[in-house]
Amino acid sequence: MARQTARSIVGLVLAAVLAALVGSLILIQTGQSPLDAATGLYQGAFGSSAATLGTLTATTPLIWAALSFMVAFRAGIFNAGGQGQFIMGAFAAALVGFTPALAGLPGVVHAPLVVLAGACGGALWALLPILWKIFAGTNEILTTLMMSYIASLLNDYLVLNVFRASTIQPGTNAQTPTLAPGAQFPPLVAGSQVTFMLPLGVAAAIAIWVFFRRTVLGYELNMLGKGAPLARGGGIGVRRLMIIAMLTSGGLAGIAGAAVVGGVFLADITPFNSNVGFDGLLASLLSGNSPLVIPVASVFFGALRNGGLGLQIFTPISRYIADILMAAIIIFASARALPGSQTLRRFRKRFVGRPERQ
Repeated sequence: MARQTARSIVGLVLAAVLAALVGSLILIQTGQSPLDAATGLYQGAFGSSAATLGTLTATTPLIWAALSFMVAFRAGIFNAGGQGQFIMGAFAAALVGFTPALAGLPGVVHAPLVVLAGACGGALWALLPILWKIFAGTNEILTTLMMSYIASLLNDYLVLNVFRASTIQPGTNAQTPTLAPGAQFPPLVAGSQVTFMLPLGVAAAIAIWVFFRRTVLGYELNMLGKGAPLARGGGIGVRRLMIIAMLTSGGLAGIAGAAVVGGVFLADITPFNSNVGFDGLLASLLSGNSPLVIPVASVFFGALRNGGLGLQIFTPISRYIADILMAAIIIFASARALPGSQTLRRFRKRFVGRPERQ
């Protein structure tokens, strides 16, 4: 496992270097300086204490969203709906946070309830796609992805029409009432939006790593990820494991929503333009789906997101070059997995005519 983690880190660095070369070529062709772009990205991400705290704020929900995708992927399920589960988790967290009946609770009780509500909201939103897959044979990629759009529109309706704060005037932008003081996550650094959800996310990554290495359930989920027939042959209840994996995945995405609501917005908002769920999926792929590397990949993505704003502040270069770098990184990170892919193994066996060395 240590060797796999090291390979994941090397792959992440290699993908970043290759993406930087691609970005540099694009900048040179458009008459701009790669050095200026790198300086702007660094200044926006880590150039000051405020920039560093902003990067860590962006990193926090990414860790949870990346863990969400990784858990499902380890069980052989491609959960493409982390964004919808993130949004529903954010709504559930806000609902518990601003409900008047709970407003008098102390922070040590109310804040954990907000996190738990986020987990429940995300898990429930992930339940229907996995039931469709189990009992109707539908493709979970399509159903989870489509349910993300439903979640976004449902959140818009609820915030705009049902739970709109009375202080917000009618219009396209709205929010729910502000969370009660006890439901708001206290900052770890005064004046910042970095909360306990950041170190808790790192702890969760370590715990998940231990879970997959040391527990029977973790072993069974790994077996399921290698193929349902193999798992059935080992006497493992496939349907039960698929539901557990998807509920856990959705719950982790929902916690990412709770982290944003409780520590950043302090309410549920619309439109919800944050792409945390999708970025978490990419961060997980970039890490090689290694739980110990996910915090590193998440910091990297958070730096690109936050640093992209610095490009427009400190240089004349568009912040969209950061998006180009992210796309290139994912392409290269995905390509490094090709030599071990099942497709290539079948191709070698069929057309080369000799077995692979194990």
